[in-house]
This record gives sequence, structure tokens and C-alpha cells, in this order.
Amino acid sequence: MTERGTAGWLESDSLTSLDASELARLVDRTSERELRHRLIGGVREIALREIFRRMPEYLRPARAAGFDAVVAWQITGAGPGGGRTGGPADVDEFWIRVCDGRCILLDDQPEHADISIRTDPATLLRVVTGNEDPVTAVLKQRLSVRGDLALAARLTKIFAVGPA
Repeated sequence: MTERGTAGWLESDSLTSLDASELARLVDRTSERELRHRLIGGVREIALREIFRRMPEYLRPARAAGFDAVVAWQITGAGPGGGRTGGPADVDEFWIRVCDGRCILLDDQPEHADISIRTDPATLLRVVTGNEDPVTAVLKQRLSVRGDLALAARLTKIFAVGPA
């Protein structure tokens, strides 16, 4: 379908219909440079919206028992005039609440977040598809975490990362 190093799949309308396994395979086959180049503009917006729309599907309720936190995701590179309400113009923010074994995507910015995660869209896509380890991304300074680090460390255990 897609040759290594190309990201033509990111321009197709089928991005939202890809299953987790196919998405992970395509992300793995796409060069870092090409992925970063394509994840701008409208494609970036569609990809981010789809990642966060699917997030509740990947929660492992049994592992999330006792976990109660609001997580603010700050995705850089929105460009001038971009960005969702509540944050800097060049950052898109998404907020999730994990509580009682459920994950809810919040429409409005909460009063405070227990965990804040900041990254670029390519790193986010690689992490959620299992193509990059979040700890490695932190060490490479491509992902930063603030707030309750003990809770943040549990995130990789309560969400299925990559295809099931």
C-alpha cells in the first residue's frame, strides 16, 4: 500500500477509518522527516482529533482502578492563529479525565490538571501507536511531563499502547 518513507496515507480521507494495527504499521513505515512534514495544517487537525477521540477505547479499565486524574495534553506546532481555546496560540490542548475505570475527553479546560504532557504531533502519533517508547521520548526531550509524576508513570500501564 505505502512504501517506506512516504506518508501518502496521511492525506487520504481514510485516516479516520484505519484500525489500530494498520495505523501502527503505516506510522512505522513512514520516515520521521516525512511524518513531521505531513502532520501540519488540516491533516494535523484530523490526526489529533482522531487520536483523542479514540483514547477512551484504549483504556484498560481493570488497570485504571484507583486512578483518578485530569491529564492536559499540549501538542505543539499549531502555527500562528492555531491552537484550541485556553492555551498558547501555537499549541493545541486536549484534556482527558480518567476516573472510575473510564476515560472521558473533556470539552472545556478544567481548573487544573494533575498531569501535563507536552509534545509534537509526530512524537504523539509514534507513542500512541507503540512505535516509540514514551520514556525514550522524554529522554530525547521530545516529550515533557509535569505534575504528579507517579500518576504519569502509570499512564503507559492503563492505556493499551499500539495495536492490541
